[in-house]
Amino acid sequence: MPYELLVEVTRNEIVESRHFGAAVVCDFQGNIVESWGDISGLIFPRSALKPMLAIHLIESGASDHYSLSDVDLALACSSHQGEGIHQNAVQSWLSRIGLAEKNLACGPVLPEHTDSAHELLVSGQQGCRIYHNCSGKHTGFLTNALHLNMSIDNYQQSEHPLQQLSFDILSNLTDVDVRHYPMGIDGCGLPAPTMSLRELSYGVARFAKPDDLSQIRAQAIYRLHKAMSNKPYYTAGHGTVVSELIEITNGSVLAKTGAEGIAIAALPKQGWGIALKIADGSDRARTVALLAILDHLDVLTHAMKDELKPYAAPILLNSRGIAVGKISPAKLLRTRS
Repeated sequence: MPYELLVEVTRNEIVESRHFGAAVVCDFQGNIVESWGDISGLIFPRSALKPMLAIHLIESGASDHYSLSDVDLALACSSHQGEGIHQNAVQSWLSRIGLAEKNLACGPVLPEHTDSAHELLVSGQQGCRIYHNCSGKHTGFLTNALHLNMSIDNYQQSEHPLQQLSFDILSNLTDVDVRHYPMGIDGCGLPAPTMSLRELSYGVARFAKPDDLSQIRAQAIYRLHKAMSNKPYYTAGHGTVVSELIEITNGSVLAKTGAEGIAIAALPKQGWGIALKIADGSDRARTVALLAILDHLDVLTHAMKDELKPYAAPILLNSRGIAVGKISPAKLLRTRS
């Protein structure tokens, strides 16, 4: 079947909702370690591609030229929540390269971080492009365009040479020309390539362990590992499974999520890449499924699992704060763990 049952939501021990999906673990040589469901159909990886898209920012020399910090590079890989730390860092980066919010191609939004959004509304402010969860990625693209003397106009269009360079990198990592697959438009306005879960997992595995890539590409990838590990809360934010996973595992799991139920994890020590898709696009299900797969692969210590338990087995609370249910891996994942 295309999708398998991965996550269940129960209330009073009765299954109330079921989330189906597919997932695959691949090594950096292209071998499948394990899989669930159909991993050959095309999916949109969405923001899960951001760490790979940041590679050329370093390869081109732009990172060195503009003295980009771990914070900047983590932001380039991020889907941040728009907390104050993210707002200030993106604004500072734009100022250092002589650009402003208006140069970002993403649209104006309120922060995804609830408290930050409330603070802005109370102060009479509205959404802006810097608050967009993709503003770090966009600032990275603009930085690279300036360094390569490319036009920053319409840098988000597929035909722009900057996007063509991105397609080259994705094609190199996944070992398939992504231009041959259908292309969509992402929520932030940039191209949204498609690929199979298997191809995505292979690309993530090579990002985890770039042994067979060129030396310059491998060095760029290891630089991104360092930035994400050193500044995990700039890759997503406080209270997110992405940042918590990276921090708690000290970078031995480099996680990233994408819209519509996508999650990936690069495991540098093992040279493995995990890619999963929840069929109904559920965020709550992808987190539980990802942690169940990590548990199955035995890459988390008991101490790590204890710290991650709120994400691995979330308790559902009603409006009075009373526990009324839970979200758990389905039998398929539990029996393999």
